Amino acid sequence: DGFGEDLKNAIKSHLETKENIDVKDFGSNTYYDAAANVSKAIADGNKNEDATDVIKKDKLSNVGILICGTGMGVGIVANKFPGVRAATCENVSAARCARAVNNANVLCLGQLVTKTDDAKVMVDEFLEQQFNSQPDGEDGTPLNWWSKDVEKFLATSMEGIERVEQEVVKQDK
Repeated sequence: DGFGEDLKNAIKSHLETKENIDVKDFGSNTYYDAAANVSKAIADGNKNEDATDVIKKDKLSNVGILICGTGMGVGIVANKFPGVRAATCENVSAARCARAVNNANVLCLGQLVTKTDDAKVMVDEFLEQQFNSQPDGEDGTPLNWWSKDVEKFLATSMEGIERVEQEVVKQDK
């Protein structure tokens, strides 16, 4: 939306300089329309592949970045779409953990709370971080809470989340 347009344009330009990244700009609408447009594209892309295989292979071929004033509004709307795991992040460590722990496929940022240079680093780290792989903290050192128990839990967590999501969809019908 208008509160995130400058940051969106800066991130778009930043990503267009990178190899192997195809950027699609959905424009700057209201935050809820922008979030819906990106989330529909993510959800539709997930329908074309078996979601469990995507999770296990840790593909990042179908991810989105949403930006509004705080990142929270777009995140709330995005998470209403099946297969979308949107994370509102305000620092690099959170962006890494969103991928490592939650296998987030949409990064939500806020122009009013995030400096452009910080946002570029957050986007890069989000795209580079793999699911169920120990992330680094803000200072670049490995997080001390990561363990084999965490990895064991995460190995099946996406299937559990998918099950809960399917149960909710059934209840809504």
